Amino acid sequence: MRRSRLTLWCMTVAVATATSLAMAHHSLSGQFDVSKSFEITGVVSRVEWVNPHTQLFVDVKQPNGSMLTYKFESLPVAMMRKAGLSKGELIGDGRPVVITAYPSRSGVPTLGYLLHLKLADGREIQFSRVPGAEQP
Repeated sequence: MRRSRLTLWCMTVAVATATSLAMAHHSLSGQFDVSKSFEITGVVSRVEWVNPHTQLFVDVKQPNGSMLTYKFESLPVAMMRKAGLSKGELIGDGRPVVITAYPSRSGVPTLGYLLHLKLADGREIQFSRVPGAEQP
C-alpha cells in the first residue's frame, strides 16, 4: 500500500512538472503574426545572449531625431553560433543593420521575431521564412 502511494505521488509530481514546462514555452504563432513581416534599419544597442531565445535590441532613428528601441526575439544561443554569429559581432561597431521580423500579435509595434538580418559588411543571415518573399 505504501509503495503504491509513493508511485502515485511521483507520477503526480512528474505530470505537474511536465505540464508547467510545456505551458511555459510559448508558440511562435501565438505571440507573433507569422503571416506578415516588417523591416527596420537601425543599430544593435544590446544583445541578451541567453537561452531559450536570444534577444536583440535595435535603436532606430525617428524622423523627429529621437531614438526608438525595438526588441527582437530570436533563436537559442547554439543556433545563433551555428549561423556564424557571436554576441560581440551582433553588437558591432555602431554600423546599421537591416532586420526583417514577424510583428507582435499584441500590437506592440517595437516587438518582433527575427527572420532575416543583413549586417553592415553585407552578410545576410536567414533565420526563418519571410512571408511573401520568394524562396529559393
